Amino acid sequence: MWIRRLLSALLLSVSPLAQAQESELGGFAFLRLPPSARAAALSTTPAAVQDSDVALFLLNPALLHPSQHRYLHLGYLNHVADVRFATLAYGWDQGRWGTLGLGLRFVDWGRIDEADASGNRLGTFRPLDVALSAGFGRAYGANTRYGIALHFIHTALANRRATALAFDAGVLYNFPEHLLSLSATLHALGITLQHLGATADRLPFDIRLSLRKRLRYLPLTLLITAYDLPHLSRPPTDQPLVGRLLYYLNVGAELTPSSALQLRLGYSYRQHDILKMRPRLDLAGLNAGFGLAIAAVYVDYAFSSWSSLGVLHYLTLRFQL
Repeated sequence: MWIRRLLSALLLSVSPLAQAQESELGGFAFLRLPPSARAAALSTTPAAVQDSDVALFLLNPALLHPSQHRYLHLGYLNHVADVRFATLAYGWDQGRWGTLGLGLRFVDWGRIDEADASGNRLGTFRPLDVALSAGFGRAYGANTRYGIALHFIHTALANRRATALAFDAGVLYNFPEHLLSLSATLHALGITLQHLGATADRLPFDIRLSLRKRLRYLPLTLLITAYDLPHLSRPPTDQPLVGRLLYYLNVGAELTPSSALQLRLGYSYRQHDILKMRPRLDLAGLNAGFGLAIAAVYVDYAFSSWSSLGVLHYLTLRFQL
């Protein structure tokens, strides 16, 4: 069991260019996990989606919106090797001042055996990751929104601790006549206050550009996010030209056949390339799910294929208090 947990940790911690020789493992990697089942089903592309899903402010604080007033989000991810990831988010609109968002992300890695260099068991320990977030977003004119989010991040590993402060910033611009939204976000820029070891733990800094396009005569929304843009100058050399481009793109689609149902599909080429274990028909990188509106409660579900490692299941509930 501890081997599977270690493998999961390594896969979560792998840097965006893990296959490049100069890449490094990043610290606080759990910040890359999707904050909701909807985001997971869409391969973390809805950074330009603006509605009552308050947890999306963890992708882009500019998405904080009056429609999220008093909405509570509860999310749970059953990761591989029994790793558990939970999210909590709450929105509060302050009128012309803007909308506030609070968030909590928590990862429980389960109990792991501890041993010395000779293999003698010393007991067990339970690695934990926690991030507390506060965001603020408001409008600028009729079609623009902007926002900022602050994060306090803490990691506990046996008797070692790591802490960091980081912030996100984002802007969203809508083209109503074209049913189009564009967003730009800066993620996890900050400082590490305490390190697990002698080497500084790096925050997973990122810059992303996202596009959302709703079709005019079909209830379908297409989404695409370009991410890891600070590392465009270091493409993976073992990829063909098309693969090098797709390495920085995630795509998603959301079909809304009725006001009570949404069907979602997402794909991450990089996730597929890193996790694939079969020579043919490996579904790694494929994500899908649905959303249901049951009375005043929204239920979102997603699954994500991790090839032979298994399937991840994500469940989210959100409702207005």
